[in-house]
Amino acid sequence: MPNILFSFDDLAKSATLDKIAKTFAKYGVQTATVEAVPGTKRTSGVSYREVAISFTDSQQLSLRIKQSGDIYQVILNGKALPITHQDDQTRAVREIVDTLDAKRAAFQKALDRRKVKPPPSIKTAAPKKIELLTQRRDDLIVTRDGLKEQLVAIQTAA
Repeated sequence: MPNILFSFDDLAKSATLDKIAKTFAKYGVQTATVEAVPGTKRTSGVSYREVAISFTDSQQLSLRIKQSGDIYQVILNGKALPITHQDDQTRAVREIVDTLDAKRAAFQKALDRRKVKPPPSIKTAAPKKIELLTQRRDDLIVTRDGLKEQLVAIQTAA
């Protein structure tokens, strides 16, 4: 008999979402958020409910669960992930955790490569900072030149 941790009808309940988070935590993966997407969807003749999970390492997971309680489809970081034990939720979660662990380094590397532009409404202090530092440099040059003149005057007087 398959091992069902959560049922289709109970997905919107907070106790069920906590159970999902605890199941992932049991395997050493910390979740940031676990949310049930409201409503039932239907694709290719299959009705399912969706649970969106965000992990602390920024990876995103979406579980699509059929009415029978089977994990119909898993979307990891926007890509479909094949699951061999879809009717046994405990084994399916273990499979997902293994995949998360295996792909963590590559995912973090991809995040590092991604350039993030601030929105146009955010002003940065860089132009003013450059102006301020340029003025400070010029003031220090003037001070240095004045000290050199004083040094020359002291050396010639002595």
